[in-house]
Amino acid sequence: MTAAPPAAAVTEPRIGITAGDPAGIGPEVALAAALDRRVRERCRPVLVGPVDIWEQAARARHRSLRGLDVHDIYSPAFSIVPGVMSAQTGRIAAEAVAAAAVMALDLQIDALATAPISKWALRMAGYRQCGHTELLAELCRVDEVAMMFVSDKIRTTLATIHVDLAKVPRLITRELLLAKLRLTDRALRSFWGVRRPRIAVLGLNPHAGEDGLFGKEEAETIAPAVCAAIDAGIGASGPVSAEAGLALARRGGTDALLAMYHDQGLLPLKAAGGAVNLTLGLPFVRTSPDHGTAPDIAWQGRADPGPMIRAVLLAARLCRSTPRRNGNR
Repeated sequence: MTAAPPAAAVTEPRIGITAGDPAGIGPEVALAAALDRRVRERCRPVLVGPVDIWEQAARARHRSLRGLDVHDIYSPAFSIVPGVMSAQTGRIAAEAVAAAAVMALDLQIDALATAPISKWALRMAGYRQCGHTELLAELCRVDEVAMMFVSDKIRTTLATIHVDLAKVPRLITRELLLAKLRLTDRALRSFWGVRRPRIAVLGLNPHAGEDGLFGKEEAETIAPAVCAAIDAGIGASGPVSAEAGLALARRGGTDALLAMYHDQGLLPLKAAGGAVNLTLGLPFVRTSPDHGTAPDIAWQGRADPGPMIRAVLLAARLCRSTPRRNGNR
């Protein structure tokens, strides 16, 4: 495999692409993305994970690793059964993410695009974190992170992520919403060059509470957080109902939405064709596709690499807008 030169030695951004859970479609779509012509034109992909897995993925797709940078990570002997997640596959997936995060922190790569992992496999492997976002936040020792989903027309940040729906109302606090609004405002300014970002904050309840008829969270928590954000110089507005916020975003009336919970933010985007997951608050750009490991079609050559390709392309574009090689973040 070709040795990876320092990021400063090349002009195009170097994007680390992790294998994901090897029992799922991760290695297939990650390799396909690294080989994609559009990706190769815009960045230098670096595959991160056990080289044996990359070789298996290359054979499955009748391709070659020749010319690709591969950052091999040590892994004890393993036996992967397609579609069967285990403690072993969870450990391999997590170790690839950790290796790529270290590479990004050391400026060996400029950004990171992660293939899907299994939350159950992570748990079986002994990790308390339930996904990439939480794992990377701990690896990078950052307290405030957020998931933003980016489509062609809509950017949506989630206030809460992988939690039981019943817990959402008590998790939504003024401090939480202010933190997510700060991260969203900063991302719009640094990544997209928006001089005065506009962020529409969605309500938790139907019709944003209908003046207290359907719930008090809007009046007691969300509206005060919006006011505090405005006082802090953030262009927040709301709370507005989810449907009103979506319509506003579609016609360009806001630069981003802040959704209260996972499905409120993601369902409209997935129904409209999908989006790329972007982690806000890390010291480097990290993206991923908005789908899971798809164990039912793993290692069958049926997985669509399109979402993974879009994740790599977005990572390349965003890290070009904030070049860490020049000391900017």
